[in-house]
Amino acid sequence: MIYTICLAVCMVAFRIIFSYRTYNKEALRRYKTNGRPFVVVANHLSMIDPIFIVMAYGWGPKFSIMGKAELFRVPLFAWFFRQIGVFPVERGSADTAALDKAIEDGKKGTGILIFPEGTRGTGDKMLRMKSGAFMVAARTGADIIPVRLIYPTSTRKLKFFAPVVVKVGDPLLAEDLNLVEGGKRALRAAKNTVQEKLDNLLDEYNAYVGYVPPALPQAESEPKAEDENEGN
Repeated sequence: MIYTICLAVCMVAFRIIFSYRTYNKEALRRYKTNGRPFVVVANHLSMIDPIFIVMAYGWGPKFSIMGKAELFRVPLFAWFFRQIGVFPVERGSADTAALDKAIEDGKKGTGILIFPEGTRGTGDKMLRMKSGAFMVAARTGADIIPVRLIYPTSTRKLKFFAPVVVKVGDPLLAEDLNLVEGGKRALRAAKNTVQEKLDNLLDEYNAYVGYVPPALPQAESEPKAEDENEGN
């Protein structure tokens, strides 16, 4: 009940507060009925990123969402987050309890939402992805759905009344990823593939709206040594 009320409020309020847009959300929503386990892997830019992704998914069973343990320090907040499907993970450590929780939920058919960077990034460049999401997919035989969150503002940060874009990529099927039997090599390949997909989703959106990212600063080259014979 609490989850349904919260989602209803967010669906109304966030469409007023932000210019909310989704692309290819059908690729995510079909998992409500196709019976396949799935893990959503997304970049992370703000505290309310999970809400934007859940809105793209729409009505249906709630996600199991991995969130930082700091959110659960206050008992009232801890109770609320658990009601809406968030469970804690201790960042910077091998939190096997959180991993086991995600695997258990995934085996029950619950959709898992994980931000593999482990913390919020800045701008369009993602941080190095951790392995947790891919380990959950390996243990549950889940498909992986890449989702790119884009805040197309001048600072590339979330702002009130500014656009919020949720771009859903086509699912990467478990049988193609071969994470169940492929071992560490398959896990590394899956991470590279998902990173490439997430980068492509951003590039596609930038090309669609005609946005050209600023060039990265180039390292200054070493000044050439003066010719000792110059002027002689």
